[in-house]
Amino acid sequence: MDLFSLLASAMISFLAAYLFLPWLIRSLRGTSLVGKDLHKPGKPLIPEMGGVGVILGFYVGIAVIALVASEDTSSSLFFAALSACLGAGVVGLVDDMFRLRKRSKAVLPFVMALPLGAAVYASGNRVLFGTDVGLLMAVVVPFGVTSAGNASNMLEGFNGLGAGLGVIMASALIILSLLTGASEGLFLLFPLLGALLAFLWFNRYPARVFPGDSMTLFAGATLASAAIISSPSLKTFGAILFIPMILEFLLKLRGRFQAENYGELGSDGRLNWKGRVESILHLVMRWRRLREWEIVLAIWGIEAALCTAVILAVAAGL
Repeated sequence: MDLFSLLASAMISFLAAYLFLPWLIRSLRGTSLVGKDLHKPGKPLIPEMGGVGVILGFYVGIAVIALVASEDTSSSLFFAALSACLGAGVVGLVDDMFRLRKRSKAVLPFVMALPLGAAVYASGNRVLFGTDVGLLMAVVVPFGVTSAGNASNMLEGFNGLGAGLGVIMASALIILSLLTGASEGLFLLFPLLGALLAFLWFNRYPARVFPGDSMTLFAGATLASAAIISSPSLKTFGAILFIPMILEFLLKLRGRFQAENYGELGSDGRLNWKGRVESILHLVMRWRRLREWEIVLAIWGIEAALCTAVILAVAAGL
């Protein structure tokens, strides 16, 4: 799969999502599919479920790849990966509309990723963190996909936060794939990057649309799928890039996943948190009173620094 096809898919994904999202935003206004922007004066109602635009843009980009690089899209791994990504997105979409139980959001993406686990095992890609796990890979893969999707979903709640993290991580994985020659997951990463960049334009502070679980679950699952179907080293790098999300999971675990990430809005527009720390965002708000977009930049900076460190280490041959 040549770089031109991948770049074309990213641009088409961006364009499709960028053109679709204004219509989606207008259509959702005045419906029940809106949420309060709690960090703004007056708490305005903002359309949710913007992840539909990301999913649509992504699959339009995939269509471009299938059209111009058909010889690379005939394997079961290609379709199984797309199935796992779409499965997570559909679960998120259903949750946006009907509010699934937390256990359902954990179990359903796992089930939807089972074909990917089987395809990865059948391909002979059975090494995880330097160990050949054999048949266990068929279960490890869907577990990794659903864990990544739900972990990404936990580190959200601020304008542009999740979309920006997705852009940073997708970009880093693309660079790492090119550096290591592990190109298997690039057909997922380029369309995802294009769709997330378009969505970020509408979701950045002040947000005109919220992502909903349809985006967070989908983006996390797609990033994980891209790393999983690639070389063993890229699986390890992908796990490292998810460290902030893993820490978020552990902090949420302290409160049995009942905590919210939102802060208390002061009269000066800055956010504060005085309760128990059960999120990375709580840590930032306890460290310093910042505006919403400043907190988002801080989290982006942490992820960007982590990605840069991994890329430099790989480039140096460490």
